[in-house]
Amino acid sequence: MNQQQERNALDFRVAIVDGDQVFREAMVDFLKLQGYQTEGFGSAGEFYQQLLSARYDLMIVDFGLNDQGGLLLCEYVRKNTEAYIIMLCPVPEIDTRLAAYASGADFCLVKPIDSRELAALSANLSDRMERFRSKICTVPPAVEKGSAESVTPWKLFRSDWSLHTPKGDAVSLTAKEYDFLLSLVLQSTAIVTRQYILKILGYQPDDKGNRALESLIYRLRKKIGETGCGFPIKTYRGLGYCLASPVVLS
Repeated sequence: MNQQQERNALDFRVAIVDGDQVFREAMVDFLKLQGYQTEGFGSAGEFYQQLLSARYDLMIVDFGLNDQGGLLLCEYVRKNTEAYIIMLCPVPEIDTRLAAYASGADFCLVKPIDSRELAALSANLSDRMERFRSKICTVPPAVEKGSAESVTPWKLFRSDWSLHTPKGDAVSLTAKEYDFLLSLVLQSTAIVTRQYILKILGYQPDDKGNRALESLIYRLRKKIGETGCGFPIKTYRGLGYCLASPVVLS
C-alpha cells in the first residue's frame, strides 16, 4: 500500500457481517493491518444496532447469515446507505452471484476468499471514493476582495432560524430545515451523507425516514426557490448533499 492509499484507508470504514467467528475475526484483524477502520458483526441484528450511530464505506456481507439472509441485509444497506457492498458467496454458481447483484451487491467473492484479493479490492474502492469525494465537491478558490466577480454568500441565522439570500431576502425555516442546513454549513465543502442527516434529524434509516427527508428537501427547495436566487444545495445521488453556494453561519 502506497502513502496515498494509506491516507485514504484512514478515512475508509469497513463492516464485516459474518456468523463464522474465526473467519470474521481473522478478516477484521487483516483489514486493520491494512490500515482500515474495521468492525465485525456476528449477525444482521448486531449490525443494525450499530448502523444507527455509525457510518460505513464498505460492507462485507455473508450470503448465509443465520438470523437474516445476506440478500435481505444487502437490500437494506443499498437502500439506506451509500456504502459499497461485497457479498461473500458460498458457491461460485452464476445464479447465486446474480441474486447477490440483484439485491444490490457491487462485487461477489466466493468463500474461501483470498485475503490478497480482498485487500486489492478494498484499496481500489477506497481510492475511488476518495477521488470522487475530492472531485465532485470542490469549491472554487475565493475571489480577491473588491473583485467584480466576488460572490455574496448566503447567511444562516441561529437567532431566528432563517436563511438570508445573497439579495437579502429572509426565508423562515422549521427546526428540521434549520438542522439540515446547519449540518451542511458545518461541513463546509464536504459531502454530508444521507445516513448522517437521517440520524441528526431523528429519522429512522428506512423507507419512511428517507421519504420524510425527501419531503423536507422538496419543501425547502420550493420555499427558497420563491426568492429567485436558486437553491444553494447540491444532491449527489447515492452519496448525500453538500453546499452548492457559500453559506455563512451568523
